[in-house]
Amino acid sequence: MPVENERKYVLSPDFDAGRLKDWSAIDIRQAYLDDGPRLRQYGDTYLFTYKKWVPQAQELVEIETAIAPDDFNMLWPLCVEAIRKTRYIKETDDGEWVVDFLRDEAGAVYFVLAEIELPRFKAAPDQVPLEIADHIIHAVAADDNRFTNKKLAERLYARSLLAEVVP
Repeated sequence: MPVENERKYVLSPDFDAGRLKDWSAIDIRQAYLDDGPRLRQYGDTYLFTYKKWVPQAQELVEIETAIAPDDFNMLWPLCVEAIRKTRYIKETDDGEWVVDFLRDEAGAVYFVLAEIELPRFKAAPDQVPLEIADHIIHAVAADDNRFTNKKLAERLYARSLLAEVVP
């Protein structure tokens, strides 16, 4: 069963994407159905994802599958929270690092979040990429669920949360 074990880091709101010029980039739109599953689209890829916290195992199970564009487009209007972001991606010895620039309807960045998916039971990455290391303003605890994309899709919530963690 696929288990999600990620670590998240809030980056300075004025972090410059130009620092990630050697990273690959994709534009993503994603949204959430009211009962929890996520829809995500980038390029010609359409995904349906279900996540569930399993208390007995203390793990988050994530099941993701490709879906047809027609199915995606049929479900999209039923979504309650939507988010657009530009994702920068870099492979490292620790795994795949991503930096997401969350954007409002006008394209302005309102939140910057880095994350890495770690192997099961690994608590932290061995090192943080130099491009972002000095721009981390908050390391998110593994059990802190305030920083989910579903919650950050709400711009006022994201701005309020950012105000809490900015030093």
